[in-house]
Amino acid sequence: MKRVIATKLAGIALTSVFSVSAANAALINVTVSGPGKAAAEAAEAQFMSYLKESTTETFEGFTAATGAGDQTGSINTSVGSFTQLIAGGNGNDACNDDGFSCTAGLAVLNSATSPFGGRFPMPEGADNRNWLDSMDSQEMMFSIAGMYKAVGFYMTDPNDVGGLMDIVLEDNTTATYDMNNIFTGAESNGAAYYLGFISDVSIKSLVFRSNDDNDGFGIDNVTVGKVPEPGTLALMGLGLVGVGLMRRRAR
Repeated sequence: MKRVIATKLAGIALTSVFSVSAANAALINVTVSGPGKAAAEAAEAQFMSYLKESTTETFEGFTAATGAGDQTGSINTSVGSFTQLIAGGNGNDACNDDGFSCTAGLAVLNSATSPFGGRFPMPEGADNRNWLDSMDSQEMMFSIAGMYKAVGFYMTDPNDVGGLMDIVLEDNTTATYDMNNIFTGAESNGAAYYLGFISDVSIKSLVFRSNDDNDGFGIDNVTVGKVPEPGTLALMGLGLVGVGLMRRRAR
């Protein structure tokens, strides 16, 4: 059974998509801000208000990479690990600028030294300079540390994802989202969004699957959290805008 709710909430464009399997019921609430920094920051505040406990990784505690020698296949953080599953660049080590490489793995970048104009730290602030960059990965996985039903993050330059996002739940079923539907088509270079996901079962991992091996995206302020019980049922009355599609499949 699939249920989509479409309404308006305080001028913030949000996505709410629910898919319920009769054999293994799970409810996922998806929040996607409108484009732009102000809308993204407002959506983060809204998402955080749902949580009773949370941990946020800002990436400010990492030394930013300055070249391929600082990139790595996996980056461990306070909220989980980020791993490059499939490199981008179509095998071209030098596909990125200023000494970075598509095949050398992921990197934490800094606004003062990044070679990319479209990706940047979020939210805006003098004390926020770093973010996690996909480095044009065709597939990147975020494995969540612990049992959490909520995860949210900023995404910059999201049109470059242009493919699919898998959300793997604790029962090993997967919710798959078409990113073009979530972002409603092409986005300008440097666009910023906030995405939040809340499930009634724990979320194990997210996998970002790009359809472009020579372009990437940035992620910042990644939050994992717990919601009041029954948290996801309460969210059904919040009034969100439904624009995406989700399907569940067994793994």
